[in-house]
Amino acid sequence: MKQFNMVVSKKVINPTTKEGEYQEVGKVAVPVFSLSEFGISSPQHLNDAERLAAITAAGIKAEDDEGLDYYNDPRVQYVYDAVVAATKADARNKLISGTANIKAGNKIADTVEELIAKAERSGAALALNREFLASFAAYLAAKSGKSAVVQALYNSMTKTRQSITMASQARKDGLLAQLTAYAVQCSTEDAAKYNNILTTLAELCESAEAISEDEVL
Repeated sequence: MKQFNMVVSKKVINPTTKEGEYQEVGKVAVPVFSLSEFGISSPQHLNDAERLAAITAAGIKAEDDEGLDYYNDPRVQYVYDAVVAATKADARNKLISGTANIKAGNKIADTVEELIAKAERSGAALALNREFLASFAAYLAAKSGKSAVVQALYNSMTKTRQSITMASQARKDGLLAQLTAYAVQCSTEDAAKYNNILTTLAELCESAEAISEDEVL
């Protein structure tokens, strides 16, 4: 197992150019497991000298080198890169949006078993999320008083969470108001069942990461 410091960034508006740009907010130590730790037999990764030659040839600067393994066989490298990407995604999902701080009750996986346990639960999580989306859409249609256009916007934002990060603060505030009202009116059972989903969506709405828009709904 190797460990590297994953850079965490958030998108902000440059006051001079008025363009969106990424700003580093911190680093998080993330363990990355070898292929053998997944029970995958593979050729030995490059030694230090071979690895240095490989990253130099690839144009990777020393400050951008994460210290991870490199392989001569591109097929093996593809598998290893997929493992690294999944590990990074798992770690990012456990951070409070726009920060390098871990959400309460979460931890970065430091064993293969912890990492794949989340993957095993992903099917149930996806099913729960679909159920929430249907319930929230029904609430918007029946109780929000919003137009069909605004309902479609809020439904789209909850389905594609990245769009919340990119939205104007006015749209975030509008969605947050509807999420809050939804949580108040739903049953105790549903409130508990959807708590993590609602918390994550609310955190995204309250994030300062936004792109200015001339017109908002």
